[in-house]
Amino acid sequence: MAVRLAPPPVPAVDERRVAVVDLGSNTFRLVVFRHGPDGSHQLVDEIREVVRLSADQDGDRLGAEAVARARRTARLYAAFCRASHIDEVLAVATSAIREAANRDEVVQALRAEGLPVRVIAAEDEARYAYLGVVNSTTMRDGIILDVGGGSAQLARVVGRDLRQTWSAPLGAVRMTAAFLPNGKPSRSDLKALRRHVEDNLARVGWAHLDEGRLVGVGGSVRTLAAMAQKAVGYPLSEVHGYTLRRSALAELIEAMAELPARQRERLPGLKTDRADIMLAGALVVDSVMEHVGTDRMEVSAQGLREGVFFEWLLDGEDRPVIPDVRRAAVLNIARIYRYEEVHAHHVAHLATRILEELTALGLDDGDEREREVLWAAGVLHDVGVLVDYNDHHKHSYYLVLNAGLPGFLHRELAMIALLVRSHRKAPPTPDPLGPVLPRGGDARLLRLASCLRIAEQLERGRTQVVTDVRCTLDGDTVRLGVVSTGDPSLAIWAARLEGPVF
Repeated sequence: MAVRLAPPPVPAVDERRVAVVDLGSNTFRLVVFRHGPDGSHQLVDEIREVVRLSADQDGDRLGAEAVARARRTARLYAAFCRASHIDEVLAVATSAIREAANRDEVVQALRAEGLPVRVIAAEDEARYAYLGVVNSTTMRDGIILDVGGGSAQLARVVGRDLRQTWSAPLGAVRMTAAFLPNGKPSRSDLKALRRHVEDNLARVGWAHLDEGRLVGVGGSVRTLAAMAQKAVGYPLSEVHGYTLRRSALAELIEAMAELPARQRERLPGLKTDRADIMLAGALVVDSVMEHVGTDRMEVSAQGLREGVFFEWLLDGEDRPVIPDVRRAAVLNIARIYRYEEVHAHHVAHLATRILEELTALGLDDGDEREREVLWAAGVLHDVGVLVDYNDHHKHSYYLVLNAGLPGFLHRELAMIALLVRSHRKAPPTPDPLGPVLPRGGDARLLRLASCLRIAEQLERGRTQVVTDVRCTLDGDTVRLGVVSTGDPSLAIWAARLEGPVF
C-alpha cells in the first residue's frame, strides 16, 4: 500500500533558513539556522556523517573510497537542503580537501552532487573559529584553540579583535594515523606525539597566555568536555561555557591510554565514531595548554560553523562581532519563546532597581554581573508560558537551562534558571543545581529571588503603574516605597505577599 507523505512545512514569510556545511577531515556536518523577522536566530537542525577523508590517502591524494564517501554525503546534504526549503547554503571545505593534491578534482565532484563547496584557507578557518567564539563568549583577550580532524589552529585575540593566526596539520585523525597504533599505545608513542606537537608550537612566537584566557573549540574539545562532565557527575549537560581543567584532562588521557582504541568507547561521554582518535586529540589539547601556560580552558560549542553563520548574519557591519553578547543572548532566547516584551522588561527593571536600592543600603555588594543575572531572569521569567501557563515557572526553568545562554558562565546560567523557577509559588531552592553555584550561592539565590518575586508582584496588573522603587532601612526592617503613575494599591497588596520570602 502506497502512503502519501505530507510535504514539509514552508517557513514563515520573511523567515530565512541558512544551512552551513562543514566538510571536515573526520566528519561532514550540516547545521540549519533559522533567522526570524524579529531578528532572532536559532539552530533548528543538524546532520553529521563520519567521512574520514584522510583514512584512505594515497600519498598526498585523497583516496578513491574516501572521495566516494564524500560524494555520497554531499548528494545527501544537497537533497536535504532542497527538501527543507533552505534559502542559502554555505559549504566550506577545510584542511583535508585544502591540502590534497587532487583538491580541484574532489571539489568539482562535490559540486557536481549539488553542494556549492568553497575551499577556505587556513587563516579563514581560524578566523571563522574566532567569529564563533567572540560572538558567543565574553572573551576579550587570549588565545583560541581549534582542534579538528586534519589540522589545529590558534588565534590570538586582543580587545575582541583578531590579531594573529596559526595553523598546523595536528588534527586528531592525522595524529592518530601518524603516532598511535590501533592497539594499546606505548608510553613512547605518546611521548613522540607530544614532542611533535611541541616542535610545531615552538615556531609560534606569540602562543603564550600573558593575559586573558584560552578558549577551545572543535569536536575533540567538545568531546573532552562531555567526558570530563560525565566523570564527575556534573549536573549540567551543556558543554558551552564549561571550564576544562588540565588535571581532569590528565585523568582522561590516562584512562584512554590504558585501553586499546576499540575499547575506549566504553568511557562515558566518548562517542563510538571518535573513540579511536580522541586520545590524540586530548594530547594535542594538553600540549597546547602546557605551551601557552594555563591549567584551564573554557570550552566553546560554537566555532567554525557558527562563525560562517555570524558572518552571514552580520553582513554589512564593519566587523561581524556582536557588541554585547550577554544581552543579545538573553533577548534572542526571549524572542524565540515569544516573550511578553513590555511586561518582561518592566519586571527586569523593577527587580534590578530593588537590588540597586539594597546595595545603596549596604545590604548587597553591588556586583555588576549579579545585576546582569537578575536582569536576565527578569526578562526570561515567563518564557515557559509558551508551553503552558500552569507551572510556567518550571517550564521557564527547563527552557532556559536547555537553550543555554552564550556569554554567561555555567554558575550564572544555573542561577538564572533557578531564579525563573523561583519567581512564583514555592520559596527558592538551589536543588539540583547547587553544586554548580559559587560559594555562598544559596544566599545569593534567596536575595535575588526576593527582588524578582517582589518586582513580579509590583507588575501584577501588567499596567506598569509602578515606575520605580525606593528602599529605606529602619532598624532590621527594610521599607519599600513605590513611585507610581496611578493607583498602586493592587501592586502594594501583591508585593506584601512576598514579605516572608524577603
